[in-house]
Amino acid sequence: MSFAALALVTLAEASAPTPIRSSADKPMSSTVIGPSNVLLSDGATALEEGRADEGVRLTLEGLKAPNPVRDTAAAHANLCAGYILLHQLDEALLHCNTAIGLDEGNWRAYNNRAAVFDARGLYDQAIADIERGLKISPNSTVLNKSLKIIHANKRANHSRSKRASDA
Repeated sequence: MSFAALALVTLAEASAPTPIRSSADKPMSSTVIGPSNVLLSDGATALEEGRADEGVRLTLEGLKAPNPVRDTAAAHANLCAGYILLHQLDEALLHCNTAIGLDEGNWRAYNNRAAVFDARGLYDQAIADIERGLKISPNSTVLNKSLKIIHANKRANHSRSKRASDA
């Protein structure tokens, strides 16, 4: 599995929309929660399906509407993943940093930023981000897979560098 594939995040997982509830759902509650942002959800689905251009476009459109901070952070984490798939690492990093700035508890944003660092050969920074993510979600299979991939990429890069210097 490629590291870019691990960077894909769905808005549904990152910030599951709260279903509309009536007072019958909770006898003591009269709160009604509105529907989620369909553009953000559709963008997340497109990204998950590998349609990066469409996913980025829909997510950017969805961000034009007011959204809860957590949804906005998840959308930026999704944009980071989308831009990774499009090989636009500077743009990806910008959105990962925005996501983390809005929600330091979003382990997916750390995973995605680690993908950017990994793609740039900044393995120690990538490992540090995965470790931050694991503090938030210690049992995440995605983060554990990412960590293994980064370590393998770091070893492979070291071997290539060693062979080049020996030549």
